[in-house]
Amino acid sequence: MRLIFIRHGDPDYEHDDLTEKGKREVELLTKRVCKWQNITQIYQSPMGRAKATAAPSLKALGKEAITFDWLQEFKYNTKLPRNYPDKKLAGKDVMCWDLEPEFYTSDKKFFDKDKWTDSTFMKAGNIKKPYKMVCDGIDGLLAEYGYIRNKKNFYDVKSPVPNHNWNEPLFRYHLKSVKDDYPEETTLVFFCHLGVMFTIIAHLTGLSPMQLWQGFYVAPTSITVLNSEERFKGQAWFRVERLGDTNHLTNGGERISSSGYFADVLQENI
Repeated sequence: MRLIFIRHGDPDYEHDDLTEKGKREVELLTKRVCKWQNITQIYQSPMGRAKATAAPSLKALGKEAITFDWLQEFKYNTKLPRNYPDKKLAGKDVMCWDLEPEFYTSDKKFFDKDKWTDSTFMKAGNIKKPYKMVCDGIDGLLAEYGYIRNKKNFYDVKSPVPNHNWNEPLFRYHLKSVKDDYPEETTLVFFCHLGVMFTIIAHLTGLSPMQLWQGFYVAPTSITVLNSEERFKGQAWFRVERLGDTNHLTNGGERISSSGYFADVLQENI
């Protein structure tokens, strides 16, 4: 199974839409998406900027998207403690991520995939509830395709496709991709947002989403791909193949947006 996550185009947050730059980005993105083979289903966030990003691809492909509320941006509020480094913000309601390093690194629970929602900061906003909604959402969807999350937190595959890794030694890397043997694999495409995408990826790969929210960035219209590695019969683990790919922008002569990033984005061949 392949999962492709696409962040919305350069955003006009005030109107929950795209900027003119975002629309140019989406035009280049659409040309890329239309070259993909065997898209099984497209899913989208209910938010305007994500739907505006998906719409041209859906029209060009003649497909309809399924909208899930749990794919909306993971923008849930909690309360900053009185000892927050920036005293102007101390005690105020804020979104639960994008924190100052001094605060983020001060609580070891933030780095624990099982305990991060039990930190005092997250409990103040009951962040465990929307986190569970997202995790249940993606697990419920995967289950529809025969990938069932088990108590060990990986996935049982209901109808595994024959795989040469089952019978060959696992002590070496295979130069021939299993995917080459079975090109008709399930491919799900998601048009959504940075925060919720990192929430899902953290769940699938066994990480605290705080590590992704604070330590990684993906630009508007970037493409992130996960594949299920099925090295043992009936077992699957999701692994990130590429993260934040913006080749369609670079090749199209469009600058990469730094929306949501507090540094300069590397620009190539512009």
